Amino acid sequence: MPMQRWRARLAVTVSAAARWAVRTPTLIVWSGVGISLLVMAVAVALLYEGRLLVLARAADNQRNIAEVLERDLDLNFQLYEASLDAVVTLLVRPDVEAMAPALRRELIFERSGASHYIGSLVVLDADGNVVIDAQSDVPRPFNFSDRDYFTVHRNNPHAGLFVSGFIHSRLRGGAPTIVLSRRITRGDGSFGGVVSLAVDTAYFRQLFNHIEVGRDGVILLLGKDGAILMRKPYDASVIGLTLAQTGRYEALPEGRDDRRIYPMRFLGRDSLMSRRFLSSVPLTLIVVMSSEEILAPWHKRVVEFGGLFLLLNAGFVLTSILLAAQLRRRLRAERELRLLARTDGLTGLSNRRSLDKTLASEWRRTRRVGHSMAVVFIDIDWFKRYNDTHGHQAGDAALAAVAGAIGAALQRPSDAAGRYGGEEFIAVLPDTDALGAQRVAEGIRLAVDRLNLVHAASDFAHVTVSIGVACRKPRGRETVDALVKAADDALYRAKATGRNRVVMAAADDAVAPAPAAERA
Repeated sequence: MPMQRWRARLAVTVSAAARWAVRTPTLIVWSGVGISLLVMAVAVALLYEGRLLVLARAADNQRNIAEVLERDLDLNFQLYEASLDAVVTLLVRPDVEAMAPALRRELIFERSGASHYIGSLVVLDADGNVVIDAQSDVPRPFNFSDRDYFTVHRNNPHAGLFVSGFIHSRLRGGAPTIVLSRRITRGDGSFGGVVSLAVDTAYFRQLFNHIEVGRDGVILLLGKDGAILMRKPYDASVIGLTLAQTGRYEALPEGRDDRRIYPMRFLGRDSLMSRRFLSSVPLTLIVVMSSEEILAPWHKRVVEFGGLFLLLNAGFVLTSILLAAQLRRRLRAERELRLLARTDGLTGLSNRRSLDKTLASEWRRTRRVGHSMAVVFIDIDWFKRYNDTHGHQAGDAALAAVAGAIGAALQRPSDAAGRYGGEEFIAVLPDTDALGAQRVAEGIRLAVDRLNLVHAASDFAHVTVSIGVACRKPRGRETVDALVKAADDALYRAKATGRNRVVMAAADDAVAPAPAAERA
């Protein structure tokens, strides 16, 4: 049972709230604005989620690009290393050493033919002179004893594969390159020279040209000394310089996380950077893509869908405003109709029907709280004569003036007045005792008297009123009609005793009302 009562109360509350919402224009407008803002919030959330997805896909794509480049570079450098190993292995064999120079040259460089973009491949003796040249039967007369890779191998028998920093190749007219080298160790363990392989940087350029990183994207390959070996888009002016020396690039973030995508400022633009450290050689691969370029399709979608959402929301809010205005006009018309339904058109006071409702409801309330209630019955003296003498239009004007005086004399919001019929009016005074009712009635009589409306057929020469007042607490099953009858009887006595006066009804007044003809 308690649950059923709770559900019933909830249903009543929801129903009342729904009726209130439907009939409240301001709430409709704010509801429209609220729904519009909610829709916009959802749209913004969806668009932001779309932005995150675009960036996530771009990051995956960037990682894939870096991985493809890294794999190709590692594979090629492994081939270069294998070519060096093959040359070193053959050179220490006595049977190869005994071959004719041309045959020996062809044999030891045979495997290197499988590798592409080799700028030069030479064998240096213990003094750094070229003794075997892959590109010439007669070794070119160059000495490389000053190169770092030669010095390292001469001083360290365990140096293994050594990768130089950025250098300009002497054998290739100063072309930019890096050199991979291996030590040649004689049978007695002494230093026998170096095999060096210079990588043609055209390989890097050709490799990068097949990769699309956008109009503002950049691919960089850095040597172990930080020098730029290759750049896409190609710029010969920065090849061989470090990032700091170019003056174009911001400092790179620290760390060696190959899988991480770094947000950063690059060339003055917000960008995403992927960095890979090659496993086979000490080179660094950097792939940079412009955030603005990545998000360009998303920005276009934001403009399109954002504009559409704004347009729809503006239309929705405008519709809410128009609907609220229409509802406001309808409510105003309904209020006016309700007012007309309970108002006397001539005097502006409550009509008889509305007056009867007021009397009945106040009587019930008075009975419930145990207070007294007063009824003031007002009648214009000799009104029939006034109409006959001054005309009906003047009579209507006099009725309206008297009604205004009655309304002005009622001071409390709870007091009410209405036209009972013809020239008769009733004022309802809730929670009022006899003395207070008499004071209000006298105030009404004086207010009408001060109007000083000419009444040629009156003994007083101006319009006056006679008033009967009845005041009591409800008793037993007594209805409000008994109170009205008592006030009516008091009005009759006021008429009978000279008019233009207030007469109070006795507590048990039961005198029958006078005929209408006698009260005119």
